[in-house]
Amino acid sequence: GTHTGVRVISNSATLAPDLLAYLDRAPKKDPPGSQPITAYVLEGTDEEFAGYAIEEVEEEVEETGEKEAKSVAAIVVVGSKPDIKLVVAGIEQSQQGLAADEAERAAKKAADAAAADKDA
Repeated sequence: GTHTGVRVISNSATLAPDLLAYLDRAPKKDPPGSQPITAYVLEGTDEEFAGYAIEEVEEEVEETGEKEAKSVAAIVVVGSKPDIKLVVAGIEQSQQGLAADEAERAAKKAADAAAADKDA
């Protein structure tokens, strides 16, 4: 299975335990320095909004010191009483998007390596 770190930032006292229960069912591993998915959940507003964004950032690889592209996701759910299903759907959509980005980067890296071998 995929191991994806998730950080949740929320002012909801009722939603937080449910989200933690959902995340506790996920497989564990040592947390990395940064989490690839951050969920922002704001309760008690008149406006209703749910969305997510995936962007590419560069992180330094500890072993080599080189910069490497990595995708991260942000989920935003705002409402008078946000539904945990919206947050979970955002996490799952983000996981799929991050996996697709990683697969695309791996395929490009393999194609670049094959082209370099062919030219050599």
